[in-house]
Amino acid sequence: MSSAANGQNGAQSVSLKLFVTGRTPGAMRARQAVESLLEIRSGEGIHLKIVDVLADPNAALTDNVYATPTIIRTGGGIERRLIGDLSSVEKLEIGLLLEAAA
Repeated sequence: MSSAANGQNGAQSVSLKLFVTGRTPGAMRARQAVESLLEIRSGEGIHLKIVDVLADPNAALTDNVYATPTIIRTGGGIERRLIGDLSSVEKLEIGLLLEAAA
């Protein structure tokens, strides 16, 4: 079943939820890196939602997010969380288990 092997990263939809606090330097770096990642991987079915915890603190509580920036990957049977400095596209790919699809 080669489609199952490819489906983990390519064929199945991946959702990313980025939690930031306002427009702080760390939040802006995280947004830029995630947007760059999406440009690099356009057409791979990756969906992004950005949540500003200042505007929607309940969303952070619902997803058990207590520090920002945090990114959560779901989809393809995988859930991953990265917290802290999210400014490196390469580290995002590796941490979110997206590097194999490159």
